[in-house]
Amino acid sequence: MTQSKPRQVQVLVPPTAVAPRRFAASMLSARTVMFSLLVDRALSA
Repeated sequence: MTQSKPRQVQVLVPPTAVAPRRFAASMLSARTVMFSLLVDRALSA
């Protein structure tokens, strides 16, 4: 049973390593959208 645990850990590691990159990309896109909305409001006002 001790040999099966490391294999499961190795399988679970890649998704957790890729998730932060996608999360960061989504946060950057959200920030750009909010920034553009703020600029539009500032120009219209």
